[in-house]
Amino acid sequence: MKSYLYIWIGLLAGAVGAVILSELVGSGIHGKMMNEGGWVETASWISYFVAAFFIFLKMLRSPNRWSMLAGTMLLGMRELDFDKRFTTMGIFKSRFYSSSDVPILEKLIALVITAVIIAALFVLVKNHLKPFIQKVKARSGASCTVLLAGGLLFFAKSIDGLSRKLEPFGIEPSDAVNRIAGSVEECFELTGALLVVVAAVGAYLHRSK
Repeated sequence: MKSYLYIWIGLLAGAVGAVILSELVGSGIHGKMMNEGGWVETASWISYFVAAFFIFLKMLRSPNRWSMLAGTMLLGMRELDFDKRFTTMGIFKSRFYSSSDVPILEKLIALVITAVIIAALFVLVKNHLKPFIQKVKARSGASCTVLLAGGLLFFAKSIDGLSRKLEPFGIEPSDAVNRIAGSVEECFELTGALLVVVAAVGAYLHRSK
């Protein structure tokens, strides 16, 4: 657990350092770092697929881990915007199914994909949530790392579109605040993805001993 703690501190310090660095560089470099499809986002989706590779290796010994593999790959595909890259609009928007602009075939394919995703998540929760909670209570390094990753990803999502979320409260953040919030979001998402890699590698190596 102690070695994991050092990794957590290092990755969180790296995330804070990246945010600070992004504020010190010019707008061109900042855009390359933090914009959609930039360096940080690219590193995030690559990290998820690296983690998926190690989960796949572990799955060769324990086939019931397939839902973990599916969940991790879904996170990587979400970073690549697969939910809206190949369709008229995002398939998780209610408007996707009610809009006349979306072809019927596209809606049917999206329904099948959504059903498969829901099934995978159901199996993941059903088979692994209780053991996961038990391992967290036992202070398992890999499981606590996944928990930390989830917390960071939740926080990153909570500040996504900060202006839109604060608008109902009559708060209008400045451009500088929005820019920093965007940088924090991207860097914390990358940190969450890297933590998933750490957990996957740690779990794989533990089982390999």
